[in-house]
Amino acid sequence: MRLSFFLQSVLFFLCFTIGVSNGNAQESKGYQDTLKVKGANSNYLSSVVTYWVDTTNKATVYKAAEKLSDGGFKHWELNSTLNLGANPHPLWLHLRVKSIYEYPSKFWFSFYTHADTITFFEKNNASWKEYDRLMYATPFEEREIQVRFSTTKVALDSNEYKEFLVKVENYRHTQNAIIDFTTPEDNLLWERDFYLSVGFFIGCFILIATVSIFVGISMREKIQFIYALYLLIIIAMSFMEELMVPVISISWLFKLLIRSHSLPLAIIALGLNFRFIYYIINSKGDKPNMGLKVIRFANKFLTGFGVFFYLVYLLFMEHLRFGDWKYDLLWYGGIGSVVLIMLLTLCIPLLFYMEIAKKVIVFGVVLVALYFNPAGYFLNYSGVLNYYEITYPNYLYWIVCFQFIIIGVALSWRYRGIEKRHMKLLEEKAEQDEKMLRREIQIQEQERKQIANDLHDDLGATISAMKLIISNSYAKDITLLYMVSRANRDLRHFFNKLSLPDPKDNSIFGMVREKVREFNAVGDMEFVFLGIGNETEMPGELKITIFRICTELLSNALKHSEASEVTLQIFLEPELIQIILEDNGVGFDIESQKYGNGLRSLQERADYWKGEVHISSSDSGTTTIVTLRVV
Repeated sequence: MRLSFFLQSVLFFLCFTIGVSNGNAQESKGYQDTLKVKGANSNYLSSVVTYWVDTTNKATVYKAAEKLSDGGFKHWELNSTLNLGANPHPLWLHLRVKSIYEYPSKFWFSFYTHADTITFFEKNNASWKEYDRLMYATPFEEREIQVRFSTTKVALDSNEYKEFLVKVENYRHTQNAIIDFTTPEDNLLWERDFYLSVGFFIGCFILIATVSIFVGISMREKIQFIYALYLLIIIAMSFMEELMVPVISISWLFKLLIRSHSLPLAIIALGLNFRFIYYIINSKGDKPNMGLKVIRFANKFLTGFGVFFYLVYLLFMEHLRFGDWKYDLLWYGGIGSVVLIMLLTLCIPLLFYMEIAKKVIVFGVVLVALYFNPAGYFLNYSGVLNYYEITYPNYLYWIVCFQFIIIGVALSWRYRGIEKRHMKLLEEKAEQDEKMLRREIQIQEQERKQIANDLHDDLGATISAMKLIISNSYAKDITLLYMVSRANRDLRHFFNKLSLPDPKDNSIFGMVREKVREFNAVGDMEFVFLGIGNETEMPGELKITIFRICTELLSNALKHSEASEVTLQIFLEPELIQIILEDNGVGFDIESQKYGNGLRSLQERADYWKGEVHISSSDSGTTTIVTLRVV
């Protein structure tokens, strides 16, 4: 029994020893006590840096050093960034570094974070001394090392060893910091590539936004102004998430972005993205059904919350931090708003299309567009939701450029549809105007005929009776007899002007020639008529129009021209008719007479037959050309 117990004890001891040694060997493979550097270093610092969260919010560097010696600092997962999420407490980091280079070297200890303040402490013998303090809100030109991120210089002699404690205070952004320890040359080479890729896309976005504004002004399309705003938000988020705000030299813009937060901007951008997708899908401009109206209202409400969040943060940033219920409410409300707007966007194809195939195809396209969106861009950078890898150039940037192309195509398609509908409306209006003009002319002819009949039956009979009485009773009163005869003649002329012979039984040339004969009998003017062409198949309605135009032209010449000779010509062709009146009178001011009843009547009759009226006048006479088209 004793031997058995002894063997069991030895076996247990051996197993324990092997296990511990294996564990230490495994630990030595992953985590290290000291970072050994020799020139550029591209490795993760997760293997050498440890951290501790000060939940009391009061710890000094000596308290942190005490925690370090007591084993309170710990490692995080290898080959990853330290992601503590919405951490309301100061974060302490510890690093030991040793140069194994044979010459003195210079390094940069860098932090890629939105932290308000980063304080570096260096161990000097047994005490800790503040080494450097960096603030994110420091402009580029005021920084000792003029780069976009927070970095401090570390000089190491050959085989020199140094130890650092770093206090990171970041109360309004997530603790998802990338830490880097390398040479300035290596860091700046990487920065050069970064600026080339990100700067190229930001320049493209500024150009596209400018183009969108000009297109919106020229085409009066609201969606182009919205897209320009969307691009400006993307640019602002890029500056903030890529830590490029300190580079901005414009004072007011620097202050504005320093007091801005990417989460509310992501909500607003996602709400605008909803509008783009709805615009593209509804390229024909159809009226939304009840379901679409509901999700559009919900999107406006959530986008409004994003605007409210942004304004609150802008005005009261110093009073907001994680752990405070007001900021936590805004933060988690913002995350919820992002999720809800994405779900609302996915509902658009489901509610808009009736066919299953279209729903599936468009739903897939919208899903891809939402996979890489401004909110996802922010969530990935902040470490809240890492569902795709951030790269340079970023996937989002390509999607934004592709989006502009799609919106341009949709805008062109929609504009083409609007133009078609506009042209159709114009054609319908022209057709309606033509019907109204035709009806108006018909009514005028009916009124003329009725007036002529009334004059002939009533006033004509009365004047004839008066002439008979005067001729019998007042034969010696030559003046009275002349006046009655003149009145009778004028009435007959007016009656002839109003009444028309039947165009079916009469030649248009004969009708006009008879009218010219009547005008020659009225006064001292000499009226000459010339007619050329074939009128055998001319419709009666066109004959009436030609006759009315000729009568109007002759009457105007008789009343106003003071000419001695008037020539009227009619040229008949299969598809075109020209009526030309020339006189050698005193002429008139065309502009002053432009809206007179006579010229308006000519223009209306010409418009009815898709024709034109041209008048030229001077002190040596007037020429009027009326063109009618026979369709």
